[in-house]
Amino acid sequence: MTMSSTPISRKRNNNSRRTKILVSILGFLCLSVLISGCSRTPKNNAGQSDSTGSAVLTSSLSEEQLAHIKECNGRRVSSDQPVELVVMNGGKPEPFAVLQPGQLIQLKEISDPNLITSQYLPLDGMDQEGGAQVLVNALEVTPSGRWLNPTNHLLEKDFAVKLKAGTRMLDDNGETILTTSTDQQWLVYAQKDGAYGVELQGRIVWVDSAQVEETIARPGSAGPAATSLPVLMYHFFYSEADGQSRENVNFVEVEEFRGQLQALQDRGYIALTMREVEMMMKGWADVPEKSVAITIDDGDPTVYQYAYPVLKDFGYNATLFLITGWMNPQLPYEFFQMREDGLELQSHSFLMHQGGCKAGHGGRILCVDHDEGVADTRQSLEYVDGGFVYCYPFGDVNDHAVEILQEAGVQLAFTTEYGKIKPGMDLYRLPRIRVTGGAGLDRFIKSIE
Repeated sequence: MTMSSTPISRKRNNNSRRTKILVSILGFLCLSVLISGCSRTPKNNAGQSDSTGSAVLTSSLSEEQLAHIKECNGRRVSSDQPVELVVMNGGKPEPFAVLQPGQLIQLKEISDPNLITSQYLPLDGMDQEGGAQVLVNALEVTPSGRWLNPTNHLLEKDFAVKLKAGTRMLDDNGETILTTSTDQQWLVYAQKDGAYGVELQGRIVWVDSAQVEETIARPGSAGPAATSLPVLMYHFFYSEADGQSRENVNFVEVEEFRGQLQALQDRGYIALTMREVEMMMKGWADVPEKSVAITIDDGDPTVYQYAYPVLKDFGYNATLFLITGWMNPQLPYEFFQMREDGLELQSHSFLMHQGGCKAGHGGRILCVDHDEGVADTRQSLEYVDGGFVYCYPFGDVNDHAVEILQEAGVQLAFTTEYGKIKPGMDLYRLPRIRVTGGAGLDRFIKSIE
């Protein structure tokens, strides 16, 4: 298999993903042959294989080791030690990068585990230009139950960056994820002062511009970028099939919700994460013109019962704004499960969702003591494990509330005011589009277009 000397991380489109995975699997089998110094004919369409070659290939691995490698296949894995990622060159592993302890990586699934004959397994979404796969020694990692389900919707910039060997890739909190072992070329999806955002297994990671040797012009993503974004606001759900009825306009029937998501999908809309919304609003990145963000306030049990299965069916992201002080001290399992499938947890305050002030709807954040408001906000962000977005209780906001959120570290805050968001708006007074139950599909479509 031919490999590029300058790896480039590329986003795959859904239409070609199945074909490319099959090609990658065949390529991986050839690499396994080279590593083992043996020859083997991969299974053909008729299911034929060279059983003698297979026996030789597995002879260097114990049954226990092979069982562990197969257990890692297609799983999220990590290690408590630094782990080297490699690419193959002439049948020999060459350094690609060093993964830091505790970091998760998603392995590509080889559909037939019996085809696994080497300790090296490929990473998902990391194939390099020319067909080279990024691999990890599965004997050095263990399967993890931790959450990792990122999807990058950002448009590619019209340039790539050549990174020096030793470049650190950082998450949004400045923690190192991996360190490159060679000079490498990566596509750019975001840019902010002093840093470039590149894609690593569907998530955007940051590299210091001082580590960039050069920028290389190339075509960017096809299609126009959004200049505004509808952020949909839901609250509660119900099912007529279960004998339930709408209590008020904040209740959306589950089949009505399904019809709305079907309408979005039919029109080519994607649903953004809050990090992507943040990058759009701060001018760091572009998102597709047909983008929305889906938010659901309060964390009502009907979200898990009715909305979650529908969101999962369509593969859409959504953000749940939780009133964290109303929940159990430990995050309920249902919310862990929803987060596992891509739903994002953010703050609707800890104990601010109650009256006590005279302005607006009486939300406490309008007049609470500043330090108490900061402590409440920080506690709510910690509860959702890394939150940075806030939804005002009752939609109430004033300058006092904004000052509280800014000191607490909130980056975006949403109201209940009607409208689409646009870059240049006040990031702490962002409007949304309330989805009214029973209003009909035509009104829904008109509200987003």
